Amino acid sequence: MPRSENLADMSTNGLRDEREACLLLTTDDYAGSERVKEFHADYADRISDEIDRRTA
Repeated sequence: MPRSENLADMSTNGLRDEREACLLLTTDDYAGSERVKEFHADYADRISDEIDRRTA
């Protein structure tokens, strides 16, 4: 299932929780590589876009 379909199937509250988790993985406290942090930041952006689409 493409990621966009996965986001469309999630509840708005679920999306907010997922976005919060992604953003935690982009902080300097996270020991992941910059590439992993960028992935989670991009995913958080896609989640934000889906939330905005629902509330527009």
